[in-house]
Amino acid sequence: MFIYIVFFGDIEERLILGVAGNVRRTFGLDVRVSSVPFPPKLGYNPSRDQYHAGTILRYLGSLDFPKLVKLVGVVSFDLYEEGLNFVFGEADLGGRNAVVSINRLRHPDEEVFFLRVFKEVNHEIGHCFGLGHCTDPSCVMSFSSSVRDVDRKGEGFCSSCMDFLKSSLNPYLRNPDQDPHKPHR
Repeated sequence: MFIYIVFFGDIEERLILGVAGNVRRTFGLDVRVSSVPFPPKLGYNPSRDQYHAGTILRYLGSLDFPKLVKLVGVVSFDLYEEGLNFVFGEADLGGRNAVVSINRLRHPDEEVFFLRVFKEVNHEIGHCFGLGHCTDPSCVMSFSSSVRDVDRKGEGFCSSCMDFLKSSLNPYLRNPDQDPHKPHR
């Protein structure tokens, strides 16, 4: 059982490897990075110079991989959703697919930049496993309306969200009695 990650746009290989390692550590599942074509201008809105996140989620839904548990698309371009100026990412709550944009997460310090991306990937995969937004501001599942919010929260799940996540992950773990997750903030 795998969490697949696909990347679209100009994304450095070091970030790709970092995201894959982060997902493996955080969710305890094997990770596969896959290359798939991205239809030119899929979801692009020229009046906004942004890409519609929901359109990309639907495209991800058309992809099929062996032993797929969840699928995350990481994109270099800016995303939006109707009624919002931008989104860092979007996911099908309790579903299979998520998308995360690195566009607004960039920072001159690579460590800060990577950590921001890891947080948003963890957040969107958390949604795929059925987690909603959390009221604990240090939990990765807290809502982020700005990059300051992303920086404020941790990359891990609060104890309540971790308990929910563990029960959601159990069917996919090779040995469900062996708990690879410890709550961290």
